[in-house]
Amino acid sequence: MSEGIARLRPNDPERLGPFRLFGVLGNGGAGTVYLGRGAARRGARKRTAAVRAIRPELLRDRQLRARLREETARISSSVNSPFVAEPLGCELDGDRPWAATRFVPGLPLAALVASSGPLPEKPVRALGGALARALASLHEAETAHGDLRPGNVLLTVEGPCLVDCGAYLGRSLTARDGGGFPHAPADGFGPAARRAEDIFGLGVVLALAASARYPFAGQLPMTREGPDLSGVPATLHAPVLACLHKTPEARPRPEVLARALDLSGVAGRPDREWLPGPHLERIRERARAARSLTARHLLR
Repeated sequence: MSEGIARLRPNDPERLGPFRLFGVLGNGGAGTVYLGRGAARRGARKRTAAVRAIRPELLRDRQLRARLREETARISSSVNSPFVAEPLGCELDGDRPWAATRFVPGLPLAALVASSGPLPEKPVRALGGALARALASLHEAETAHGDLRPGNVLLTVEGPCLVDCGAYLGRSLTARDGGGFPHAPADGFGPAARRAEDIFGLGVVLALAASARYPFAGQLPMTREGPDLSGVPATLHAPVLACLHKTPEARPRPEVLARALDLSGVAGRPDREWLPGPHLERIRERARAARSLTARHLLR
């Protein structure tokens, strides 16, 4: 997603399902993401949401639609983590399919690193601890993120948050986070393989956060290619290399990573100064823009 929140364009819908739309959060290969507000179920309170208008051609497979609905329900009912943006609902069978999650007033890690350079070691450790805790919650619920990459990690004032959990739509697309995202080598499609791929994705995310560089040159790591951790502090090499191990079974469990990365426990408690001041101010600007946009429309 881009950093700004744009106004709705003439060809944008004003509503998707039960959500009234106020602006455009970003555009991706799976479809446009809007800032919206509404209640996905009758009787539920209205929530500010990130509502994705999914490209219908991505949902032609009935089994994929069933899996997306199952994952949405599973994460909504079984995952309770401040580091996971919970799903609010989806409608996949109509002419205008959509999926909504809690709106996270943050900036994508990919965008922040691209514009401002690598993060200091302490924020990288807090980032890793929080994301590892998020994965632990997902894996305990017998699901996985499925597409953990820097564009799906939003940095907020209080900490990072994983978005698009369980969607898998991005894996079949050619769109990338500004130049190519290296996914794990094909490890299979079972639950254990998906969880191991989440850990690999975490390793790539941490390497990028710490160095502003991807650890592999291409989209898919070559069999004999080792990760390039140039720019990553030496004290972070061990956990990052463990995440990027070529053998899926050798990658550490997220609970182990959380302890190894977040030595000071920053991710386990709210810390409004977990990022450098200029980064936090940019994040606050995005949150203020979202509040202003929704408030202006609600007062009409």
